[in-house]
Amino acid sequence: MKIYMFAYSQMMGLFTIIMLSACSSGSVSQRIDYANSLATGSGMSKKTFDASPFILTGWSRLTSPQSPIHIYIEGDGYALISRSEPSLNPTPKNPIGLELAKLDTAPNVIYLGRPCQYTPLDTPNNKCSYKDWTSRRFSAEVINTYMQVLDKIALENPKTQFHLIGYSGGANIAGILAVRRKDVLSLRTVAGNVDNDAFTAYHKVSLMPQSISMADNIEQLSHIPQIHFVGSEDLVIPESLARQLLAKMLSSGCALIEVIPNTAHTKGWTKKWRELLTRPLPNCS
Repeated sequence: MKIYMFAYSQMMGLFTIIMLSACSSGSVSQRIDYANSLATGSGMSKKTFDASPFILTGWSRLTSPQSPIHIYIEGDGYALISRSEPSLNPTPKNPIGLELAKLDTAPNVIYLGRPCQYTPLDTPNNKCSYKDWTSRRFSAEVINTYMQVLDKIALENPKTQFHLIGYSGGANIAGILAVRRKDVLSLRTVAGNVDNDAFTAYHKVSLMPQSISMADNIEQLSHIPQIHFVGSEDLVIPESLARQLLAKMLSSGCALIEVIPNTAHTKGWTKKWRELLTRPLPNCS
C-alpha cells in the first residue's frame, strides 16, 4: 500500500506529543469528550451535518440571526502515526481550531471539524477512508462537503454572510471556499497551509494529486479581504510560504501577512487570538 508523506501532520505530531495533557491524548472517545468540554464550556452546542459522503461534526453558538457567522475549520488533526503510517482516526489530540473558536466573542461562531474527525467512523452515511485524512484531505469530495454544510447553515440563517477562519490544513479549505462562494466576507488563516505545491516543495515530500489548493485560484482569491497569521517560530509552515502566496497575487491590496512573535505551529495562538481578531481587514475597494 503506497502512503504519501505529509510533513506538517507528521511534524505536528512530533512537536505536540510532549505538550498534550492526559485529558486530550487518550482514546478517540476521550479526544471527543475533551473537545466537547472545550466547546460546551464556552456556550457552544454540538451539531452534526449530513453532507454526502461524510457526516461533519462541529459546535456552534448563534445569538444574532442578522449578524455574520465566524466559521472555523480545524487542522488535519491526528492524521498520521509516522511518516508512512496513517492513524486509525484523525480526531485531533490538540484541537487548536476549536480553542480559537471558543475564544471568539462574536455573536455567531461555528466550528467545523474535518471529515472523519469526531464522528464515529461506522456512522451510517459517513464514508470515511484513511485517504480522506491523507492524500485526499483536500479532494473535490471534501470541498463539496463543506459547500453543502455552508449551504445548510445559510438556509437556516437567511441573509447571513461568513467570515472564514482556517487553522493549519483548514486554512486551505477556507481559502477554497472563499473563492467558490458569494457569501464570504473575509478570510483569516492561522499557521495555514496556503499553497499545497509550495508546501510539498519546501518539505521535499510527495505531491497531493487528488487535492485542490487555494493557490490555484489566485485571480479570484486576490479580491477577498484576507489576513494570514504566521508564527515566527513555525517550522512546519514558515513565513516564506505565505510570502510566496502574496507574490502570486501581484501585490493585491486585499491580502496581508502578519508574523506573530514567540509563536510556533501549535504554540502561542490561544494566548493571542482575541487580540489578533481585532486586527482590521484590508480595504479592497
